[in-house]
Amino acid sequence: MAVTLFLIFAVDRLLARTKLLHTDVKFAKQLIQFVILSIGLIFVVFSLPIAAQYKESILSLLGIIAGAAVALSSTTFIANAMSGIMLRIIKPFRAGDYIESETIFGRVTDVHILHTEVQSIDRDLVTFPNLKLVSNPLKTIRTSGTIISTCVSLGYDVPRRKIEKSLLLAAEKIGLENPFVHVLELGDFSVTYKVGGLLKNIESLITTRSDFKKAVLDSLHEAGVEIVSPNFMNQRILKEGTVFIPPKEPLKVEVPQKPPEKKPEEIIFDKAIEAEILGKIELILSNLEEKEKDLKQQISSVPEQNRKAELSGKLEFLKIRKEEIKTGFETMKKQIEETEEIIEPEMRSRQLQSLNLKADHLDIRRKKLEKELKEILDNKNPEKV
Repeated sequence: MAVTLFLIFAVDRLLARTKLLHTDVKFAKQLIQFVILSIGLIFVVFSLPIAAQYKESILSLLGIIAGAAVALSSTTFIANAMSGIMLRIIKPFRAGDYIESETIFGRVTDVHILHTEVQSIDRDLVTFPNLKLVSNPLKTIRTSGTIISTCVSLGYDVPRRKIEKSLLLAAEKIGLENPFVHVLELGDFSVTYKVGGLLKNIESLITTRSDFKKAVLDSLHEAGVEIVSPNFMNQRILKEGTVFIPPKEPLKVEVPQKPPEKKPEEIIFDKAIEAEILGKIELILSNLEEKEKDLKQQISSVPEQNRKAELSGKLEFLKIRKEEIKTGFETMKKQIEETEEIIEPEMRSRQLQSLNLKADHLDIRRKKLEKELKEILDNKNPEKV
């Protein structure tokens, strides 16, 4: 029993000190400790000062209990575990991505072997079994951009070209690329138009969708287009020439408003943004670790000693900065996982942004060193034409 407890404690300390750059260290630690505990329990039973037949009876009882537990929970447990493995293999999304599946919409904060954590547009953290994500169609909004659109129904008495011009103007006002207007339906009383365009910066997706609808409303009203169908006019008797456009507001001296310190998305998806930044820093650090050996070999092949010493100094600087960022990364990750409610969110956000900036600079320096080495080696070994 003492040996079992010692091994469990040793595994915990070992994984804590190695500072592994992996998202599943906590799960691996729990799995290893469970295996050690199970094996230790078997040895404890064998070491009991009782007859062999009683030991066999105890082990049989433990086996029956374990088998019953697995049988009762295997349907959902194994299904979710296999779904988690499938998600890790195909990688349909990663931390920070927007996903949508049936009633699910939000940004991914963490992906575990049994479940996935999503931050909703209400800022709540929602946990979904991996089986649900695998069993239903899943839409991942690409970081390179997405199409946002909205629909509006207008009467047949308004010229189509006039409507298209106003809708395209609304799309251009909010910065959508390649705007378009489609006619979706020719109804009994109105025509349904769909206007949309490509949004490159998905960080402001929620706000831009709202601003787009505002722009459509304002653009149609400015063009003198009523956003009502003839069916609306048939509900009551109106005077001839009555229109349903808000009256123009008197011009006022506009006082410049102080821009908000944070976008709504930064407040709504704070945990998802933190997970995305941590994943980006982890990728930068792992890329540098993978390429350190290649960079060292390339530097050793540089003929000029002075240039070689200079490049070696740059590589050594990258290593030192990498270790500093790695230490800060592990500290920040531990703070977020274990003491999230203790640290003030504003302070944690500033620390994370500072660490992200350092990681970006590290990545830029690494790329510059690779480019410099490539130019030197290309000049040393020119290709034969």
